[in-house]
Amino acid sequence: MQVSVENTGGLERRLTVQVPGKEIQDKVESKLKELSKQVRIKGFRPGRVPLSVVRQRYGKQVRLDIVNETMQRSLQQAIRDEDLRPASMPRVDVEPARLEGGDLEFSALIEVYPEIEPIDVSGLAIERPEAEVTEADVDEMLETLRQQRISWDTVERTAAAGDRVLLEYSAETGAGRVPEEGEQRLAIIMGDSGFAALEAAVADLEAGADKTLELTYPENFREEKLAGQTANTQLRLVSVAQGKLPEVDEAFIQSFGVEDAQIDTLREEIRANLTRELKQAVSTLLKTRLVDELLKSKPDLEVPDSVVREEATGMAAQVTRGQGEQPDPRIVQAFMDQARKRVRAGMLMGELASQNKIRIDGAKVRETIETIANTYEQPAEVMQLYYGNQRLMQQVESSVLEEQVVDWVLENAKVTPKAMKFQEVITGASQAAQQN
Repeated sequence: MQVSVENTGGLERRLTVQVPGKEIQDKVESKLKELSKQVRIKGFRPGRVPLSVVRQRYGKQVRLDIVNETMQRSLQQAIRDEDLRPASMPRVDVEPARLEGGDLEFSALIEVYPEIEPIDVSGLAIERPEAEVTEADVDEMLETLRQQRISWDTVERTAAAGDRVLLEYSAETGAGRVPEEGEQRLAIIMGDSGFAALEAAVADLEAGADKTLELTYPENFREEKLAGQTANTQLRLVSVAQGKLPEVDEAFIQSFGVEDAQIDTLREEIRANLTRELKQAVSTLLKTRLVDELLKSKPDLEVPDSVVREEATGMAAQVTRGQGEQPDPRIVQAFMDQARKRVRAGMLMGELASQNKIRIDGAKVRETIETIANTYEQPAEVMQLYYGNQRLMQQVESSVLEEQVVDWVLENAKVTPKAMKFQEVITGASQAAQQN
């Protein structure tokens, strides 16, 4: 077998492969002899069908099968021999041709991963967040838990800040009525809805009262047909309810699974949960800052288009889940830049692991799975689920490897501690996750 590799531009390579005709013919003859002992043809005893008859009836299909098998096998061997790192499946570019002497020649295109020079992290400057969970953070979370258990009592008055208002509405736009028939229902918390114009419109209404006005709806309004639109709107105030926060008593504390009903025990559990959340947020921020520095250090790194498109398709599928099997190509295209950044980041992190012989730590994988499982009521079942699901295990292993890479970089880069508050770290990590 002879192989030539041509760089067609970027990360695409053309493999041209020649296979001796004798090699193919020998395999065809071997297969035909095997068939002659297996096939049943009327007029001949089983296992006694003449080779000439088998060749006449099956020769064309057998040759086609052997050629296809030979192409697949020779391509894989060529990739190994040429030490290529394929990023996509080869696709035949030039259909097989018979040359003089009966040799077979064909060409295939393949995208490869780029060769990355050794990455020197000693010059990378990274800020390490330093924060702790304070009593004030525990107090704030305890108040959040109370807000989640708020009870609502209907009142006969106009709405005030903090009240829950139930509305019915319909709107007329240039594209038609929303909804087409009847009314939509909407509940908002006065002062916290993000829709100031609507709050102002219902502030002087009592239950059962109507109002017609022109409203400009927020860009993120839940009804897609009205988002960002100005429409003539018919409102009806259904009810006003006043919230009542629960007391932090035994019943409240036990509702969170605290058997001894002690406030100190609940606060300890809250602190433990916040500490886990803080640790994950710090890890997210460190990884984001490391990735940003890596991308700056390799601004011209090429990445395979096929891998980028696959990543963009996956991102588009997440936001359009339930709307079809394949996301709209226009949505996929909208994610291409973000996907390219993700792929570049992933390649650089993987290259750091490879160049510095960083291997997945099995103990950390187990610890991570245990941490995840302990957030559920039945930890043992969750752990069994993870260990029995290859996809979930790969996700955990990938995450652990990234954490190990970050830890290694922190030991070798220029790291500056930065004092931060708990909520600053959480917010920063959330924003970083959305951007990446």
